[in-house]
Amino acid sequence: MTAAILGGSAPIPRESTGDLLRRIEAEHGALGAGAALAFDADGTLWEGDIGFDLFDAFLAERAARPEAEEALRREAEAFGVDAGGGAHAIASALHAAFLDERYPEDRAFAMMAWAFAGWREDELAGFVDRVLEEKGHAGRIRPALLPILDWARSRGAPVYVVSASPRIAVERAVAGLGIAPAQVAAMSPAVREGRLAPELGAPATYGDGKIRALGRLFPELAVLAAFGDSAYDAALLRTARVPVAVAPSPKLLAVADSIPGLVLLAT
Repeated sequence: MTAAILGGSAPIPRESTGDLLRRIEAEHGALGAGAALAFDADGTLWEGDIGFDLFDAFLAERAARPEAEEALRREAEAFGVDAGGGAHAIASALHAAFLDERYPEDRAFAMMAWAFAGWREDELAGFVDRVLEEKGHAGRIRPALLPILDWARSRGAPVYVVSASPRIAVERAVAGLGIAPAQVAAMSPAVREGRLAPELGAPATYGDGKIRALGRLFPELAVLAAFGDSAYDAALLRTARVPVAVAPSPKLLAVADSIPGLVLLAT
């Protein structure tokens, strides 16, 4: 164990990957087979945010389609955001409002998934792959977490990823880590007649919604360890025997006292 970092009113112990694995191994023995590891994606498994990368590219290429326009307009009007112009203009206005903290995170993250309404899933997969390559995604994976994923594979411990980014982006981003689509919960637009619809087809994966999403994937909800970087990962972290903060945001540090046993992974 190395130096601690201050979180809330108490310091959070900082642990190396080796120390953390010893802790996880011990808890695994107590929980038994079937206990899972749960990871947030952006900022946790990798540096940066693929949801933001994807939406930035979407706006830069003026890729919003007419199928999204009416839903985007309703969303803008609901939050007092300029709803003038077509789909691209409204999506841009919502994005600006989000950056100015005038549009709440949960709604913004959902919108960033369903704003691709009118796209075919295979089209979006190709777009995602291009953005991931352009952003050097493979080089942003956090090396400190790779031994933990290797440990999970060696023990047969299930691994799940629960993210507020668009599902297809997360699925493509974790494929190289050996994590299958069935192990991912993320913002999932409805699909109608082969094209994305301007609404979610499953509950939002934000805050407590992450726990509910994990429960649908893994009904036992015996969470051995959970990893996150944001305040909206706090609920997920509280489900775990070993809750781990990875490069935590100031907002997560501010609520650290509400997460019993929280440790900080030295990255």
